[in-house]
Amino acid sequence: MSQSVVTIRLNGHPYQIGCGVGEENHVTKLGAEVEEVIKSLTTAVGQIGEARLLAMVALILADRGAAQSTSSDDIAAGALEDAAERIVALASKLASGATSF
Repeated sequence: MSQSVVTIRLNGHPYQIGCGVGEENHVTKLGAEVEEVIKSLTTAVGQIGEARLLAMVALILADRGAAQSTSSDDIAAGALEDAAERIVALASKLASGATSF
């Protein structure tokens, strides 16, 4: 299976995200959605640290997903939750100064 890499920016930081060929636009749109929530949060509460900020984003997106009613939306919400959890874990490692992932 071929892989592609998309760079998204979250809270001013670039992140390279692997995805399948043809999924680049979808991943870019997901990144833009997460960035929109981040901007909204930082406007409301300020810069509170990457790990905490991304944890809050994950909760907001999970809550949005819980409000969806169709099974395909539930699948998408689950995928977003999984992605958000991975991002929070990565942010936590970055905040602790880890150099290898």
